[in-house]
Amino acid sequence: MLQHRQQQWDNILQMTQMLHQLSADENWQAMTELESERFGMLKDFFSEPVAKIEINVVEEGIRQMMKSDDILLQHSTHHQQNMSEGVKKMSTGRQAIKAYGQF
Repeated sequence: MLQHRQQQWDNILQMTQMLHQLSADENWQAMTELESERFGMLKDFFSEPVAKIEINVVEEGIRQMMKSDDILLQHSTHHQQNMSEGVKKMSTGRQAIKAYGQF
């Protein structure tokens, strides 16, 4: 693998790890920005054909990213469900307060 392409690929994989930390910190804004940046880097990386010498390294990296992205999706979905439940509870609380106010 050429030095420049290896560095590009390493940066992409590092961003994947950074996404996990941002997810753990629930820093959704930074996560969205980093994912967008990673997408751009992937697009740039794959604008050139993958050389035979790169295939194994790139294939393993893709597997890592897919597994990582699946975990991130599960965490994000769980967080979204918790937020929805919280909003429902707040709405119910407001309705109860409103009902009590009518007495």
